[in-house]
Amino acid sequence: MNNWLKVWEQHPDVFLVQNWQECSAEKRKDLRLPQQYSYFFGGETALRVGIVASHNLPKEEEFLLAGLLWANRLSNGARTVIYFVAPDFSPFLIQALAKIGGVINAKAVYWRERLSPSLYPIPEVPSGIINKRLEVGERKPNWLKWQQELNPVAQQQLSVVKAFFEGLRSRGVRPELKNQTISYMWGNIEIAEIKRKGKKIEITTKVKWLKDELKAQDLYRQGWVDASCELNKEFCQAVLEILCLLEEQTKKGQLKPIDRLALWLHQGGGVLSSLWGEPKQWPWLPRDRSESWVTELGQWFYFEGNGQISVVCPILHKPLIKAIQAVYLSCVLEKSTLLNLDKAKTNYFWDMQVNWLTTKDLAEELRLCLSWLKCPEKYQIWTLPENWEEEGLNELVCCNRPAQARTIDQYTV
Repeated sequence: MNNWLKVWEQHPDVFLVQNWQECSAEKRKDLRLPQQYSYFFGGETALRVGIVASHNLPKEEEFLLAGLLWANRLSNGARTVIYFVAPDFSPFLIQALAKIGGVINAKAVYWRERLSPSLYPIPEVPSGIINKRLEVGERKPNWLKWQQELNPVAQQQLSVVKAFFEGLRSRGVRPELKNQTISYMWGNIEIAEIKRKGKKIEITTKVKWLKDELKAQDLYRQGWVDASCELNKEFCQAVLEILCLLEEQTKKGQLKPIDRLALWLHQGGGVLSSLWGEPKQWPWLPRDRSESWVTELGQWFYFEGNGQISVVCPILHKPLIKAIQAVYLSCVLEKSTLLNLDKAKTNYFWDMQVNWLTTKDLAEELRLCLSWLKCPEKYQIWTLPENWEEEGLNELVCCNRPAQARTIDQYTV
């Protein structure tokens, strides 16, 4: 294991202070800091300085969160500088660090174990400066592409199945097309699937979300299209029973809050239309495992209206974790072509804002996160009405007043 204290001693010109002390494992646990990183502190009353260091970065947003939690704990309202030390930084993480300002200031430092010197400060990039957009992700296939890769019989079957589910659109059912599957969703919940098998297709209901195993077995059905181009009644009836079951669970308040909120957001209408426009489907898939954040961004919600794309990020638990993740993921959107800002190709543009949709009891913790940012106005906090699960999103309140600086143990992380 690397001796970080020795590395800091060998590079006094990199940091604002010297004579570093390490935060012990026991103290890290008490402060609820992520345990996979190393933490150090120095400085005086007027200026607090910290380091968060890692030998590798499997999840950059977790590293960003760890450093900011540590800096906030050191700060307690005083000006603080936090150094992020790691072997590598993606353009997205560098962009995210450029957003940090105010009471906390962030600096990135490359660590090269086998080189001498082994620490190399990364020049600060002005927040919002984007030199080149990166090509990431791949476009989801459309219906035409799906049909073209099937044999003529399967093409006809696909048309019949598509028509059946189109008839359920008014009840909140929507398709999500991927390369090998088409999932029919009700909010966040998958109720049926079309799977490609060579040039043919398989059709089934999806009931893995059901806790009642006997009920799940009863509602699991395969679908097929007969010679008269009719979808078998057993499959159709099972889908309708699944919808009735979900709608009944909604009435009884048995859905998870995030699933209930997803249903409202996918349906759009009402105050959502007046604020942001009509729902827009996320059109991207990750090309490989390294692009997992493309999937994570697909869990956000996108709207088009008045010539603008609006981005909505629901936060119903772990507010600080979700907020810092959102800051990082917004940098992926900013530095990539995922939201195409080429006005020659689209009439819509993104104003670089992310709308955090949350409950009143979590808003204070999100305002704490805003106090760490140079441009907090880029992240708008919208609170849900008290009875939103039963009555819907009939009103939303924007509340972006920054929180007073507090120690991190006062917040849920």
